[in-house]
Amino acid sequence: MKLKEYEKIVDKYSKKENKIKNIIIAFLSGGLLGLLGEGFVKFLETAFYMGDKEAYMYLMILLVIISSILTGFGIFDKIVSFCKCGLIIPTTGFSHAMTAAAMDHHSEGFIKGIGSNIFKLTGSVILYGIVAAFFLALLKGVIM
Repeated sequence: MKLKEYEKIVDKYSKKENKIKNIIIAFLSGGLLGLLGEGFVKFLETAFYMGDKEAYMYLMILLVIISSILTGFGIFDKIVSFCKCGLIIPTTGFSHAMTAAAMDHHSEGFIKGIGSNIFKLTGSVILYGIVAAFFLALLKGVIM
């Protein structure tokens, strides 16, 4: 079978996604997550007399814990399949990727399984985040 014929068959049977609908859903779900996060931060600031930095730190911790727990119960994947990138781009997606990798390899043990595979999906995010921060710091040093 030639490649062109194969592509025609794949196109014929592939589910077509409505991109505009996906964009709207991702925008609304990401916005809702941001709105809930800001509400949580304002609650912490007023109820516990915290500063911005401390309140945002607790928000990040809460998002990591919630997404890890939802991943553990298999709920996070179902939510993301509906919300698309609205939930997977922020901190929740990073936490989900680490938890899923740990769950996939837990049967191999703590060292060979979890320890060597937990950063398999998120390692590149950490690497390129550090590299980008390095170059931005250099650029800031040159400009200032």
